[in-house]
Amino acid sequence: MRFPKSFLFLLAIAIAVPVFTNAQDVVIKRSTVVERYKDVPFYIHFVSQGETLDAIAKAYQVSVEEITAENGIPDNSIKADMVLRIPQKSAVKNGDEASKKTVPVEKNVASDKVTNPEKKAEAKPKTVETQPQTTSPAVKPTPSVKKEEVPQTKPQAKQGEDFIMYKIKKKDTFYSLSKQFKVSVEAIQNANPGMQGLKEDEEIKIPNKNTSTTPVKEMTSPKKEAKLTEITVKQGETLYSISKLYNVSIAKLNELNPELSNGLKAGMVLKLSAPSGNEEIKKTPKPENEKKTIIEPSKQTKRNHCYNADNIAKTYQVGLLLPFLLDNATAALEATDQKDPSTLDNFNYFQFYEGFMLAADSLEKMGLKAKIHVLDADKLNDSTCIKQALNKPIMKNMNLLVGPIYASSFAIASRFAKQNRIGIVNPLTHRENIVSDNPYVIKAQVSDSGVAMELSSFIELHYPNANVVVVRNDKKEMKAMADDFAKRMKESLGSHRFKGGVQETVFTVEQIAGVTKKLKANTKNVVIFFSNNKSNVPNLVSLLNPSAKTNDILLVGMDGWDDMEIETEFLVNLNYHQVNSSYIDYESDAAKQFFLSFKNKYGAVPVVSKHAYLGFDLGWYFLTSLMWYGEDYIACIPGYDVKGLQFHFAFGIPAHGYGLQNQDVNIVKLDKYKMVKVD
Repeated sequence: MRFPKSFLFLLAIAIAVPVFTNAQDVVIKRSTVVERYKDVPFYIHFVSQGETLDAIAKAYQVSVEEITAENGIPDNSIKADMVLRIPQKSAVKNGDEASKKTVPVEKNVASDKVTNPEKKAEAKPKTVETQPQTTSPAVKPTPSVKKEEVPQTKPQAKQGEDFIMYKIKKKDTFYSLSKQFKVSVEAIQNANPGMQGLKEDEEIKIPNKNTSTTPVKEMTSPKKEAKLTEITVKQGETLYSISKLYNVSIAKLNELNPELSNGLKAGMVLKLSAPSGNEEIKKTPKPENEKKTIIEPSKQTKRNHCYNADNIAKTYQVGLLLPFLLDNATAALEATDQKDPSTLDNFNYFQFYEGFMLAADSLEKMGLKAKIHVLDADKLNDSTCIKQALNKPIMKNMNLLVGPIYASSFAIASRFAKQNRIGIVNPLTHRENIVSDNPYVIKAQVSDSGVAMELSSFIELHYPNANVVVVRNDKKEMKAMADDFAKRMKESLGSHRFKGGVQETVFTVEQIAGVTKKLKANTKNVVIFFSNNKSNVPNLVSLLNPSAKTNDILLVGMDGWDDMEIETEFLVNLNYHQVNSSYIDYESDAAKQFFLSFKNKYGAVPVVSKHAYLGFDLGWYFLTSLMWYGEDYIACIPGYDVKGLQFHFAFGIPAHGYGLQNQDVNIVKLDKYKMVKVD
C-alpha cells in the first residue's frame, strides 16, 4: 500500500499545522472566577482571540505543562472560547486586587518563548509566601531579608529539633506542602501516622529538611524507582503533580498507561516505570512478533457459505473519504497572525486514518491485496468537496467506501454507493435513518434499538424482580431509545419474562422527587437515565446519592458519561453501571501490541477521542470481510461477528431494503474504581 509522495507531503504538512495566534500585543486578564474541582481551587479562564498557552501560564504564574495536564489539551493548541481550569497557586494572592491586574506579555526573539517582564521582580525567596499575608497589601518585606531567615509570615509554624509544627490552611495539599518545605509526601505522611487527609486548622508535623530521612530527591534514586513501580491515584491529584512528585514525564505516564486516553481518575492504578525485564518497550516490534498477533480465518468464518479461499488472491479497491482539509493546511501556513484558529478545528481524523492504515499494513502480511484510495473528500456544510471526489472515474470501481463523516456529505455519497452497488460505511453516526431504503449503507455505531434490546435483556437476566425506573431528561432527548426500552420491558412483563415493575418520569418536569418517590424499599431499584445532558446528569447523580443510604439502587448511565465531571464516590454508592458501545481492555495483549505498533510507526500515542482504535477496528473488520467473502461481502456480514480492540461488530439481518446496523452493546460497571464488563 503505497501513496503518491505529493499526498504524503501534504498529509505531513497538515499534521504539523500550528494554531496561529498573535502573542505580540496580547494582554491577558486573569479571571476572577474560582471554582473547586475535586476539592482543589481553580481559576476558570475563558480564552480570547490571540491568547497563547505561554502567555496564559505567565499571567497565572503556572507552567504550560500544568495547564495542558489539567485540561487534556493535545499538542499545546488552544482556540478562542475554550474554557480552561488554571491551578490556583499560593503565589496568586489578594484575589480581588490581583485578579484585576493585567499582565502584559512580550515575545523573546532570541529564545522564541513568551516571557513576563515582571518575572525578575518576583524572583525573591518563596519562603515569604508560606502563609497568607497578614499585613496590608501595601506592606512589603524589606530587601534585606535573607533566604535563610525565618519569614515573619509563618507565626503558626513551631520549630522543633526534628520537625516543624504547622497549622493546615484551606488550600493545602500533601503535594503543596512537600514543595513548600522541600520534603517528600511520604516523609510528611510517615511523620503523621493515621492521618487520612488534611483538615483546615489542624496541626501536623513537617519533618525538618535537614533531618528528614526521605527527602524529595530520594524519589529519583535508582533504588527507590526499583521499588515504586506503580501508584494509586488520589483524589485531587493531576498528571502534572504526579509527574513532578515521582520524576516521571507526562509523556512517559501516557506511554505506560494507555488507559489515560480516557482521562485521569481517582482510584486508577498507574505504572511509573516498565516492569523489570521489559526494556524492549521502546524497541520497534519485530516482524515475527507482529505475525503472531494476526488472526487466521476462524472456523465460524470458514463455515459461512460465502467463504472462498480464492477471494484472497483478488485485488480490492477501497476509498477512504475523510475531512483532512488539506487545502486549508496550505492556507494556514501562509496565513497572517490574524488567522482564525477555528478554521483548523477539523484536523481530527488523522489518527482514524493511521489506525485504518495500520490494520491494512498488518493484513497485507496475510496476503491482502487492496488499493487504498485516501481522499480529502469531506467538508462541513460544503457538498462541492464530496461531489468532486465522487466524480473521479475510479470511484465507480470501488468495492468499499469508508466515510464521509458529515451528514450532508454522507447523504450524497450513500446515493452514489446505491447507484453503483458499493458498500459504504458510516463510522460515527448514531442516526438510524441513514440505513432506510439503502441496502448498501453499513452503520458501524450501535443503533438505539440495539441499546434498548441489550438493556432489557440485561435486566431480565440479572434482575428479573427489580423495580425499574425509566428517567427521561425531557420528552425529546433519546426518545426513540427510551420508548423502545419501555416498550420491550412492558412486553417482558406481559410474557412473564420479567416479574418486577416499570415506572417512568421526566427529570426536567418532576425533578429528583419524580425519581425518589418511585423507589421501593427492600427491592432492587434499577434507575436508568436516558440523557447525556452535561448539566442534568451530574445533578441527578448528586441528588440521587443520599437515597442510596436507605434504598438498594443500581444506576444505569449512557455512553458518554465518562466525559462528565461526576463525583466518583457518588457513582460507587449508586452501584453504577453504564451502557457502552465500546470497551477497551488495555491489559490485553492485542491492545498493548496495537499501542506499541501505533507509537513506533507514527510517533504518537493512539487516542480514543481521535478515533485511532475505531479506525483500526473498522479497517480490520471490513478488509478481512473482503478477503474472506469477496465482492459480495455485504450479504455475508450478518453472522460475521468480530471482537475488535474497542468495538465488537455484530450485524443482524436487516429488513428488506434496509442497510446494516451494528447491534453489539456492552454493559460495564464500576468495580474498585475501574470500569469492567459485566459477565
